[in-house]
Amino acid sequence: MCRAPRPLVVLARLVAVVAVVAVVVGGGAACGREALDREALLDPASCEGCHPTHVEEWAGSMHAHASDDPVFLAMNRLGQRATDGALGNFCVRCHAPLAVATGWTRDGLDLADVPRALRGVGCVACHQIDAVTALHNGGLTWSLDDTMRGASRATVATPAHRSAYSPLLDGERLESSDPCGACHDVISPTGVAVESTYAEWAASVFARPGTGLSCAACHMAGRDEPAARGGPMRRVHDHRLAAVDLPLVPWPGVDAQRAAIEADLAGALSARLCVRPAGGATEVEVTIDNIMAGHAFPSGVTHARRVWVELVGAEGGAESFAIGRFADGDVVTDDDGAWVLRSHFLGADGERVEHVWDAHDLETGLLAASVTTDPTDPAFYHAQTRTWLVPGAPDEITMIVRMEPVGLDVLDALIAEGELDPAVRERMPRFELSGTARTWRRAGGESCVP
Repeated sequence: MCRAPRPLVVLARLVAVVAVVAVVVGGGAACGREALDREALLDPASCEGCHPTHVEEWAGSMHAHASDDPVFLAMNRLGQRATDGALGNFCVRCHAPLAVATGWTRDGLDLADVPRALRGVGCVACHQIDAVTALHNGGLTWSLDDTMRGASRATVATPAHRSAYSPLLDGERLESSDPCGACHDVISPTGVAVESTYAEWAASVFARPGTGLSCAACHMAGRDEPAARGGPMRRVHDHRLAAVDLPLVPWPGVDAQRAAIEADLAGALSARLCVRPAGGATEVEVTIDNIMAGHAFPSGVTHARRVWVELVGAEGGAESFAIGRFADGDVVTDDDGAWVLRSHFLGADGERVEHVWDAHDLETGLLAASVTTDPTDPAFYHAQTRTWLVPGAPDEITMIVRMEPVGLDVLDALIAEGELDPAVRERMPRFELSGTARTWRRAGGESCVP
């Protein structure tokens, strides 16, 4: 496969992305004065005139960024090369679904040549969903007509397009999670559950009729305002769809995305830190529980996610031990006994492998979602606990849980293959789950905090 030097390709793509997104969020088109044809409806820029806030939020989202994400592009290129093209549209059918549906790409290797309107997950990719044909691997069909579907039963006439209610877009209904499952559950050709976010939700208490919460109920917070310029007041929803990933190239709305992610992560887990003397040493016990996520934690591409517990002790004013403390730029591993939440692919021989195209099984180590609200049910208790024996008698021990959306070792492998610009590595964020910060002090006289 012939390639231009990676920095030149990345620079050209960045220029195109920034220029086009500037048009999307700043076009200032008139609202609803003429009918939009099929081609215009496919272009999110056409929606900005009537729905400026929604388009601005979406334009800063990972949905808008889905087919420009350098890690996705690099992984897809590597996968196509490693499988001699057998990977096909396995990745791109969710990262650029309309580009696949309309025949603009078969494998995602030519996304730079696909019209901007068909890249990523745009307005039509959700608002013209016709049916969910499978709860994994992009199992969606689209009407591709002149009707935009939405959550409101009280549709308002507009010259721009026809409008219709769809339960698949109504976050008050649990079936609105099904379109999310179509792309956020991924099963490999060998039957490995690469991503299981929908299946995790479906098995949780959050999917129970009457008391459950759909994906949109958490990831698309509601507010009251006109859905379109000049329209009536109604319930509308945040289109940032924040989760844990951030764009790794210059992109609008990154600060708003990060703030939304940090707010969600803050209360996702509970934590308990217990310290006990142990015959000349000290036993440190940490318990963490998934209390707020409607799926496992972490979720999504858990073979690439890195979530870990950091523990640091001090005795007599000097640091006495550190477990799971990784400096910026360090690869997160469990080599020093750190508690790292992630999954691993296993090959046909049962040994760990790096990539989905080599995977035949999955080894998981995640925090499960709640499955019941009944404290008399044994399944109510699903926290996990780890214990370490540390030297001496620390005066103070602190802990916190941290997260890296994609491990630096994953990026290093792509860089080594010549598929990823090394500069991307420096942009990978790390998050603190502030709600898990705990400090134990011997002077406090307590064995456990909180």
